Amino acid sequence: MLTIDRFRIVILSVLAMGEKRLLSLVVAVRKQLQRNEIYRGDLTSAVKTTLRRLVANGEVREVDGIYSLGRTVHLAADRD
Repeated sequence: MLTIDRFRIVILSVLAMGEKRLLSLVVAVRKQLQRNEIYRGDLTSAVKTTLRRLVANGEVREVDGIYSLGRTVHLAADRD
């Protein structure tokens, strides 16, 4: 089972390539996960939940449905 932290890492790495709308972000996350992992369930819902947390933490900005990295984002897997 994928964790919220794993989704966080994947979403941040996708957004590091540029800003995205929700649908293109879900597609990019799905492609990235297909390489290593299998996700069963509603991927769109999991991405939305993770995005809400990232926006609340200031790691991701959302303007008119377009998501981009916030100013204080560290792409390392572990935040120390």
